[in-house]
Amino acid sequence: MDDNSVYRSLFFEESDDNLQQLNDNVLELESEPDNMDLVNEIFRAAHTLKGMAATMGYDVMTKLTHKMENLFDFFKSGKLKVNSDYISLIFRCLDRLSQLVEDLRDEKELSEDQISDLLAELAKVEESVNGGGQAASQPEKEEHDTGALTAAFEHLEEADLDVIHQAITGDYKVYSVAIRIDKESLLKGPRVFLIMEKLEQEGDVLHTEPSVDVLEDGDFDTDFRLVYLTKDDLEMVKHNVDSNSEIDEAIIEPFDEKKQKTAEKQQAEAAQAPKEAAAPQAQKNVPAAKPKATAAKPKKSGKTSAAHHHANARNQSIRVDLTRLDRFLNLVSELVVYRNQLDDASMRNNADAMRDALEQVSRLTSELQDLVLKIRMQQVSVVFSRFPRMVRDLANELHKEMELVVEGEETELDKTVVSELSEPLIHLLRNSSDHGIESPEIREQEGKDRKGTIKLSAYQEGNRVIITLEDDGKGLDPAVIKASAESKGINTEGMSDDDIKKLIFHPGFSTAKKITNISGRGVGLDAVQAKISELGGSIEMKSELHVGTKFIIKLPLTLSIIQALMVRIGNESFAVPLDVVERVVMLKEDEIVETTNQEVYHFQDSLIPIIRTDHLLQIKPDPNKKKFAIIVKIDQKYYGVLADELIGQQEIVIKKIDPMLQKINKYQGATIFGNGEIALILDVNAICNEKKGNK
Repeated sequence: MDDNSVYRSLFFEESDDNLQQLNDNVLELESEPDNMDLVNEIFRAAHTLKGMAATMGYDVMTKLTHKMENLFDFFKSGKLKVNSDYISLIFRCLDRLSQLVEDLRDEKELSEDQISDLLAELAKVEESVNGGGQAASQPEKEEHDTGALTAAFEHLEEADLDVIHQAITGDYKVYSVAIRIDKESLLKGPRVFLIMEKLEQEGDVLHTEPSVDVLEDGDFDTDFRLVYLTKDDLEMVKHNVDSNSEIDEAIIEPFDEKKQKTAEKQQAEAAQAPKEAAAPQAQKNVPAAKPKATAAKPKKSGKTSAAHHHANARNQSIRVDLTRLDRFLNLVSELVVYRNQLDDASMRNNADAMRDALEQVSRLTSELQDLVLKIRMQQVSVVFSRFPRMVRDLANELHKEMELVVEGEETELDKTVVSELSEPLIHLLRNSSDHGIESPEIREQEGKDRKGTIKLSAYQEGNRVIITLEDDGKGLDPAVIKASAESKGINTEGMSDDDIKKLIFHPGFSTAKKITNISGRGVGLDAVQAKISELGGSIEMKSELHVGTKFIIKLPLTLSIIQALMVRIGNESFAVPLDVVERVVMLKEDEIVETTNQEVYHFQDSLIPIIRTDHLLQIKPDPNKKKFAIIVKIDQKYYGVLADELIGQQEIVIKKIDPMLQKINKYQGATIFGNGEIALILDVNAICNEKKGNK
């Protein structure tokens, strides 16, 4: 990866973190408007975000962040009081900044038109504070008056003067350039680099004051000067300089040899004064040196092959605790030692030494496997953290009073699962906000608190993570669901209240009488169930009228390594994920009962559907009359999946399979036995759902 890609990746990662922190803190500020510590923390995060955008040369993003930062400054100084209107304006700015970051990920060109509406709103706020907008800018200008900006140089080497003279008498033009960086610039070194890199595309920087090293480190106040050789005219040079952000003032003028010699003569005379100062730092300058790349210039074209990589930057990286990496390195080091022992024992044909070394390798492999799984783990807070802001916005949009309580956000899940979890949880939260929580007036009439509560929690249970989302809203009314189902042609005859409630997971089912932006479009809970199943999990729902509704999501800790029951169907080997297996029973053909439309088996005082996997997978059946029924529980229902032979329980690594096989919708992936044999992993959720649909 080149430097530009590295800097862009870092920028995106840090921007995501800062935007999330700003969202969290601003939400907290709404409930604690007088908390100045919080305002200061918000100001610092906004300032960091602005500095990073400016360093990368993303001027549109810099401008919006700077204007938003002014609002926080007014809160700090007491010129403005925090209220919901200002908080909503800030949230709109944060949403737009998030969109700008996504556009940059996709290598799109940013335009000031994208932020003009927000800049206008922010300008109105500034005018209301400053009475026309002049008062605020004056103190800032006074702080900048650290002395007049000058293009005169303290010292130029004789060799530099010779080069300048030859350039002037030849085809080149030579300019004295003096630039004052914005005093609020967080990263002056990278800012100087970006300015000089732009100039060097059309010419050469011959000399800088302060020195290149000082400029690289950002170890200067606000001003720096340089001698610039180019064929461009003065206007073009001015344009190149002014096109950079975070420049407070710039002077560009043709280099005057006479003026420079006069200035040096005056400096020499001053140096003879009794209190002789130390030689100026500029004398240490290395004229021909150019600054190293401390920040990358963003590419303007969207045609690079890395575009898709950047678009998925967040999904391609994960932050890892350094102690885990240290442990990983130690284990690999041990593994190398025992590998060498194995090589040595093999050469000497020493069976005992090989056995001992293999035991150690086996132990280390297990520890490495466990550690890699932990490294892949990510806290669910990555997803949960965005929801308080979402519920706040939904409350305003729906004119309801509600709060989100989050518990167990430090619970860890495989990163693959975490990144896919956002979409179903958003559906459920919107559903609870729109359909669950009642209006404040109705809640009061029913003796409830005016403010509704939605509780989102996560905890680990064995090799699974349980996520629950419950609200204290109106709950599900079976009568309403039944009427809605029958109007859509769904037969509800003989269904219990619980069965009727579960119809909300039916594709295209919605009880909303009015279509809104929140829900009621007939897409939602069926999509949630499909996504959870795709992640190898399950979803349950409990609801009581006028009390509330609770959704329980069960997810596997990891998708890469699972415990499986290895079975044989016909002459083929298959793996069944153990997390859905309730038990295994041995049965004979005459114990399978055939009804009008399916085969069933008597299990726990009820009849459960039987799935003949040999028929389903088109495998030649085993003539043996003895079968094994693997009892699985999918969506609160039991199914009997038939197998001819049990091989045993095993921890398996899931490998991806060909897309054509995936389309069959019967396999999760494949795994490899120790003897090299390949076994397909059955997607039990899909198989049972297909059976349910064909019933």
